[in-house]
Amino acid sequence: MAFIYLNGDLVPEADAKITVQDRAILFGDGAYETMRSYAGAFFRFPEHLRRLRHTLDGLRLNLELTDAAITEGARQLVEANEIPNARLRLTVTGGRFGGEIRLRRTDPPNVIMTAVPLTPPPAEIYETGVKVLLNPWPVHSKATLPHLKTVNRLPHLMAKEDALEDGAWESLFCDETGAILEGTATNVFFVIDGVLRTPALSGALLAGVTRDVVLEVARGMNIPAHESRVEANEVAAAEEAFLTSTTIELLPIRAVDTTRIGTPGPIWAGLHRRYREVVTQETGSRDW
Repeated sequence: MAFIYLNGDLVPEADAKITVQDRAILFGDGAYETMRSYAGAFFRFPEHLRRLRHTLDGLRLNLELTDAAITEGARQLVEANEIPNARLRLTVTGGRFGGEIRLRRTDPPNVIMTAVPLTPPPAEIYETGVKVLLNPWPVHSKATLPHLKTVNRLPHLMAKEDALEDGAWESLFCDETGAILEGTATNVFFVIDGVLRTPALSGALLAGVTRDVVLEVARGMNIPAHESRVEANEVAAAEEAFLTSTTIELLPIRAVDTTRIGTPGPIWAGLHRRYREVVTQETGSRDW
């Protein structure tokens, strides 16, 4: 029997229900995080909760449930479902719609957490790399929602579908000036002239937890790394490129549109190896 964490309790999935009048359903009003457990141990869980709180603050959505209670709920959820290598989804909704079409809420939020077996990408694509597309629809550089991890993901789903239909693995968003921002569910890194570069958070993109770990690892390895503007027309000069996220870790890119980057390179390989060493140090697991 599968269990769901709902508002502080573990309940059977068949009994886990919220109202059809929830603001997440009506307005896309809510925040979420995706976390990962390695052999039952969570990686960078506090950092994910910190980002969740940042999104909630941006949405003016108050959550009284403490981080300690959420963490304990996640532990119980993984244990009850017997899924040591889990993909956790934590969603905080705007709660029941009170009748006013405005940001102010009248009811408490619903807190939902699910755990399913993690299915990482096939091992062979870490050897060959993936193709990504540059999405033709720009994200405005002054947009605020890209800085928040909200449940409103339709533009991301549409861009991902475009990529898949074109034989690619991911789409990259750019702003109206041609600066690369991020993927639909990933951050992106390039190696240009031996320097590791990733779009700066001053652009319209989300601060990634895995992105931060990669920058931390790069500093420890004395790899020059810059958070800076990356132009779409600079892709042709990239010696290496890769995507990052909680579930894929570091996934190499072999091509952007028709621009060939090549097979996974030494900087990606060193960073990914060191990333997994950090995972082992913090979780005690080598179960990747």
